[in-house]
Amino acid sequence: MKKTFLSFMGLVMLSIFSSSLCVAADWRAGKDTYRTVCSSCHKTRGEAGRLPLDSKTRAEWTAFLAQEPTSIHQNAWKKLDRDDIVSLELYFKKHAKDVKELRGCG
Repeated sequence: MKKTFLSFMGLVMLSIFSSSLCVAADWRAGKDTYRTVCSSCHKTRGEAGRLPLDSKTRAEWTAFLAQEPTSIHQNAWKKLDRDDIVSLELYFKKHAKDVKELRGCG
């Protein structure tokens, strides 16, 4: 009985820990990061030009964010930590061109 209870408590703790990791990376945080870091250059008539989020598929966004940043992105990427990049990826994937469901105004 004691082993069962300890195993159950271990699973509960693991569940809580893993769900807190998922909360850390959130598409809403990616949206905020995009607005504060990326949109300074990626806006209409900005240095890098407007970046339509539906210009790439989910797989293309994953590949883009996994590679080393290009020289034009170096300064912006220095401001980002791993959670920021994961959140950006979730935000970009939410609006990717291969997403079928309605997107809303997010």
